[in-house]
Amino acid sequence: MNKLKTVLSSLENYSLLNHFVLVFSWIFLRIFIEGIMEGTHKIGYSFFSYRAMLMYFIHFPLFYFATFFLVVIIMSIILNKNIIEVTKIASIGMGLIIIVPVIDSILCGGCFITYPSRLEKYFLHFLNPFVSLIDIGVSTGQRIVIILICFFAGLYGYVVRNKFLNGLATFLFVLLAILFSGGLTTIIAGNRPEEFYITGGILNTDTQKFSAIYLIFFIIVYFAYLYFLDRKEFGILISSMRIPRMAFYGGAGVCGFILATHNEGNVYKIDLFNFLGILFVFLCPAIGFWVLQILNDFFDVKIDEISKKCNPILQGIRKRYYCLSGFSLFLIVITMALILNYQLFLIMSAFFFLGVIYSVPPVRLKRFPIISTFILSVAVILAISSGYSIVFFEKTFEKIPDSLIFALLSGITIGFSVKDINHIEGDRKDGVLTLPFLLYKKETLSGRLPFSLILGSSFIFIGIFIPEVLPGSVIAFLGTFFYTFLNRKPKEWFYFLILYIFSAYLLLSLLF
Repeated sequence: MNKLKTVLSSLENYSLLNHFVLVFSWIFLRIFIEGIMEGTHKIGYSFFSYRAMLMYFIHFPLFYFATFFLVVIIMSIILNKNIIEVTKIASIGMGLIIIVPVIDSILCGGCFITYPSRLEKYFLHFLNPFVSLIDIGVSTGQRIVIILICFFAGLYGYVVRNKFLNGLATFLFVLLAILFSGGLTTIIAGNRPEEFYITGGILNTDTQKFSAIYLIFFIIVYFAYLYFLDRKEFGILISSMRIPRMAFYGGAGVCGFILATHNEGNVYKIDLFNFLGILFVFLCPAIGFWVLQILNDFFDVKIDEISKKCNPILQGIRKRYYCLSGFSLFLIVITMALILNYQLFLIMSAFFFLGVIYSVPPVRLKRFPIISTFILSVAVILAISSGYSIVFFEKTFEKIPDSLIFALLSGITIGFSVKDINHIEGDRKDGVLTLPFLLYKKETLSGRLPFSLILGSSFIFIGIFIPEVLPGSVIAFLGTFFYTFLNRKPKEWFYFLILYIFSAYLLLSLLF
């Protein structure tokens, strides 16, 4: 027993990154070997297509990663053991998945593995060696390897706690976790997947639908994993979200989708997968902004220290944890975009690269007035185009009205300068030039007048390009002007309130 504990301890000496790379390697090799040795006997399962790429690089990897994190979390809870140590051991055991195709090839020449098509037989007879599950899409190799994984998980539980009940509980709960993950799509389909996963809707193919389900599942278990990884730092990470700004960018994506469907006359029925599609349209630019916020925080530490702005790095979050979180969120956004369509993937890629030139030295264009907010206006147009891409795909930018583009470019370039109104001192110390820094002196009415006029005029520019909203533009101008002019300590929430109300008014005007 002591020798076994020594072996386990030696496996925990390597960095967590090494073990994540190992897990990814196991998953890729499993998918590759499965295509060759299982029922299709083809590299990549089929000929090259967008659907095949989704299946190979998103759908199946998401299933394996989500299952892996779920198993690790369960083992960590049952055994009351550090989740990093459990992750490192589990990453070694994950290697068993690559022998599934080998077993199936030897026993039956390969099987057409799918998700279980019927739940009763799947759950009731999985451990029964006398009942075949091949007819519902579960191969013999899968059953053997899952039982092996559960056995070794139980053995690990017994070794680290030296209690049989710990080992037995680990075996049973890991088995239930794997069976739940494997049967998730059938559970959602109400035990009738052939009637549920039909072609059509925002998520057109069954592969897109499966990918969306496992992405949501992955996000849930991955955030739970981050929580168990470090509860304090997870709390700092979540509390650092700029929810009003995320909601604005996400809302811009949904508004783009609404305008596109209205212009084209499309009607999508209300169902789970259309809801998930719209949710992804919202989350892509919303979480995309969060990713760029994390990136910007690394280069704004000096400014935020002076201006007392909420920056997780100043609150004690480790840079490695913050960087890992940002990179993970980046991958989640890119995955969402790819699930929806190729055009949205390109749009979100442009969104991220725009954020890089905005925040990252040596260019760091946020240092220059007008240019910095012009970049933000382009980012908003990209967010809107994410919704348009669901309907118009490669013709997205042909279909967005020119008047809307020019209105947003001018209005946001001027209006978004308000984001820096409370960071003047920090911007001055860091050499960042902004309109508030140049034109706003809060101590006197005359010092507040120039910026108040310019800020309010942002709504007038929108009204000039879209005459239907000119009356509302005048009202928004007056409200913004007098609030900024008469208030020595303006609050960000007021500007977001005006922004949300005017955005809703603009959307309704364009629709009706």
